Order: sequence, then C-alpha cells, then structure tokens
Amino acid sequence: MAEGARDRSLERRQRGQRILDAAAELILRWGYDKTTLDDVARLAGVSKGTIHLHWKNRERLFLVLLRRERVGLLAEVRRRVVESPQQPSLHELLLHTALVYQRHPLLMAVLTRDMDVIGKLARTEKAAQAGEAMRSDFVRYLEVLHARGLIRTDLGLAETVQLVSSVFLGFFLAPPLVPAEFAVSDETRAQLLAETVCQALATGRESTSEDARDLAATTVSYLDESLSNAEAKYRALLGAGE
Repeated sequence: MAEGARDRSLERRQRGQRILDAAAELILRWGYDKTTLDDVARLAGVSKGTIHLHWKNRERLFLVLLRRERVGLLAEVRRRVVESPQQPSLHELLLHTALVYQRHPLLMAVLTRDMDVIGKLARTEKAAQAGEAMRSDFVRYLEVLHARGLIRTDLGLAETVQLVSSVFLGFFLAPPLVPAEFAVSDETRAQLLAETVCQALATGRESTSEDARDLAATTVSYLDESLSNAEAKYRALLGAGE
C-alpha cells in the first residue's frame, strides 16, 4: 500500500514537471497571452482536467513556473560562485548572475518586461510578488556589505540599489541598441558589468585579507538564504495545487 502511494506521488510530481516544461516552451514561443491551458495540455500529453488537478487556473500554473525558474537560476549561480577559482565576492556574484540569466529566457523576459512574452502576467499582483523576494534578498545583501564597510558608505541604500539595478538591466537592454561593429561577447559584457559596479561601489581604501574573507562569507550566506527562500516559496506554491 505504502509503495503504491509513493509510486502515485512520484507519478504526480513527474506529470506536474512535464506540464511546467510544456508551459515554459509555449510561453516562450507564443507569449503568455496566447498560450492556453488546452495548448499546454496538448504538448504535455495530458487532459485539461488533469492540469486543473494540479493548479486551479492558468495564472497559478505560470506563477509556479516562475518560481521553478528562479530556483534553477539561483542554484546555478550559487554553484558557479562557490566552484569558481576566484573567491566569492560581489564581482563574482554579478558576473555569474548575468551569465546564468541568459540561460533562463523566461526570467529574462520578466526582468526586461518583455510584454510579447509575459503579457498580462506582468500586471498581476501575484506575479509582481513572485520576484519581490529575490530582490529583497539582494537588497539585504547590499545592506550588509554597506554596514560592514565592504562597499562605499557615502551612498545611501536607495542610490546603491539604483546604481546596481541600472547597470544590471542595461546589460540586457543595451545590446540591440549598440551598432554591430561594437558588439562584444556575453562573457565580456558580464565582466564589464561586474567591474563597473564594483569600481563604482569601491571603498577607496585597500582591501585586506579579512575584508576578502568577510565578503566571501557574506556572499555565500546571501546565496544560501536566497536559494532556501526560493525553494520554500516554490514548494509552498507547488503544494498548494496538489
């Protein structure tokens, strides 16, 4: 009996992931507004009623999808930062976040407000809340760096967040506007992004080995907390439909 229940639970989880995979493919192909549950069901090889067994409506399905994407992004960023030969730092965090975002086109569409992809989903309160936690975690990370004197302290939090956000968003928005003869690789742009932010937030004093250790510990702690929060929110939303 117990084994049968486990098998059914596993089958349900696998079916749910297949539905999410289908939704991700279709929203990138046609956009949220044009993607119906019938389309998702057809591609996933299930009935529309089966989708409703997991999630009550299309909006909830896509919110779960966004949560899953964020978990994947944060897990990959954490792995890259921790496994990098360079010590964890703000520079490494920005570098790898910029590179990994490009492997998550759905999240990139949300970040850049690509209405062809996310459409009406961008105007829902729940969708806005779905990305709030990740931003809040990063703001707290900047606050800790500021409090410990690991970035310049003459700028307030609002100015610091504005600076980082402007440079980071520009990484994704600028390329189509730059003439082809000035195009550079994604890796080069990511390096430029990280260097620009770090130079702009430099303390103006020589960094010590203690500063480097503190920065590394703070960066890994941020990644651990952010990933843990994202996983908890994903599980909560996933469980709400089961």
